[in-house]
Amino acid sequence: MASSLDLWIEYILRFSHLVAGISWIGSSFYFIWLDSSFLPPEKSRRNVEGEVFMVHGGFYYQVDKKKIFPGEIPKILHWFKWEATLTWITGFFLFAFLYYLKGASLLIDQQKVALSQGQAIGLSIGLVIGCWLLYDLIWNASIVKSKITSVILSLLGFVGLVYSSVQIFSGRGAFILVGVIMGSLMLLNVWVRILPGQAKMLREATAGQIPDYSVSLKSKIRSVHNTYFIFPVLFIMLSNHYPLIYNHHWNWILLIILSVSGALVRHAMVTKSANERWTLLPASVGLMALVFVTAHAPAVEKLNHTAVTALDSAQVRVIIDTRCVRCHATHNTDENFKVAGKNVILETEEQIRQHKDMMIKQVESKVMPLGNLTQMTDEERASLLDYLRKL
Repeated sequence: MASSLDLWIEYILRFSHLVAGISWIGSSFYFIWLDSSFLPPEKSRRNVEGEVFMVHGGFYYQVDKKKIFPGEIPKILHWFKWEATLTWITGFFLFAFLYYLKGASLLIDQQKVALSQGQAIGLSIGLVIGCWLLYDLIWNASIVKSKITSVILSLLGFVGLVYSSVQIFSGRGAFILVGVIMGSLMLLNVWVRILPGQAKMLREATAGQIPDYSVSLKSKIRSVHNTYFIFPVLFIMLSNHYPLIYNHHWNWILLIILSVSGALVRHAMVTKSANERWTLLPASVGLMALVFVTAHAPAVEKLNHTAVTALDSAQVRVIIDTRCVRCHATHNTDENFKVAGKNVILETEEQIRQHKDMMIKQVESKVMPLGNLTQMTDEERASLLDYLRKL
């Protein structure tokens, strides 16, 4: 019953996150495209800076780009803010459900840093808050005057975040935590920098004053940043299904390549200048590099060139009983996982043979034992793989 309930909670959170994310990403890309598509109006009209014509669903649509102006405030003004909020809420709850519960076993790697559940949770939340404060400081134009300087500092900060995260947390946990941090920056951009600026201009116009239009330019910068975050976050979400990436010994470099390639793809999609679509080339090179590196450097085979020791079935039984059966038994003894994952039971020789292909994949990529809670050694891992491949 508990296992079924967990699955339904996870499913509902994933589905809700997906739907909210589609709404947020769709509206973000639409407005960035729209803003770059405006042309000067064919017939000059008061307070109309640009217009664009579109066709959809059998109708033609004309959209005007106007500044907020006293006496011209519409009765109904649509704000795009809840898409971002619901995406973050469902995403963070999903992250907390999967990575904070059950001893934070998906987040902690005892072979890296022996964190407690509370320490892992506190550190991850601290990183979210700290990254926002640093990012917001770097992009405060009154403090950092040069845009180039802000870009360089942001890239250096991102590299530092990725590298430190994979040294502290599990590969899978580090990847998804970086995604959570980027998603949090996007939400805080909306609520702390974009919406307050728009609301301030609206209040000024309502009071009969000419708004400070420089505020809208500052808001737009953060809005553009959010679109650059989108593809890296999506790539990170998908990468968590591919342990050969997040458990690779160069995983921090692969994550940086994933993120930069995603940002470059975003630029090529949105830009109206054909000359700027050259960014697809380095993005493609980066993604091909990922394929090449992960295909030619399996995680286990590179572990200190460990010599494989031939084992008989009795010796293998000892490894499996010691490292695997606490979570893969008819009656699990693990305090967090009361039901065997995917109903994989490893108590008999027949069951091992039945699941050997899955075992090879999970042990080779270091997904199992989960977070290496049972402290499987590299020698045991290599020898177990050798035995399973000969079955």
